[in-house]
Amino acid sequence: MPIPQPRESESQDEFISRCMSDEKMKSEYTDEAQRYAVCAGQFAAEKVSFDWDGTGSTAKGKELIQQYIDKGAQVYIITARSSKAGISFPGVEIIATGSNKAKIEKIKELGISKHYDNNSDVVNQLGIIGVLFRTK
Repeated sequence: MPIPQPRESESQDEFISRCMSDEKMKSEYTDEAQRYAVCAGQFAAEKVSFDWDGTGSTAKGKELIQQYIDKGAQVYIITARSSKAGISFPGVEIIATGSNKAKIEKIKELGISKHYDNNSDVVNQLGIIGVLFRTK
C-alpha cells in the first residue's frame, strides 16, 4: 500500500494531518504513534530512485545521485535486472526487480517522489513522478 506523498505546496502540519486521517494508513497503522512516525518520516525524507543501465551508471547520473545524497534524500537504484551484480553506489539501496513491471510496482510501493529512467515506457507509466533521463 503506498503511503501518501507530500504535495508541493503542503506544509508539514497539513501533510501529517492528511496522512494521519488517510483511511488506508489508519487500517495499516492502527497505533497512532506509529502512524505519526511513518507520516513524519515520509514528509522529512525525499525519496528518489534511478534506473541503473543508461541512467545511474552514466557520469551525469552518478553526479545527480550524489547531489541527492548530499541534500539528505533517501536514494535508491531500482533496476529491472534480475541481479544487483555490478551495481554499486555508496549510501544507496540497490533493488533488482527482474522486470520493468516489477520495477514500477516497487517504485510505487516505496513511495518514491521522483524516478529517473531512460526508458520512456517506464516514465510514462509512472506519470508525474517519472523523469526521462537523457545524457545530452
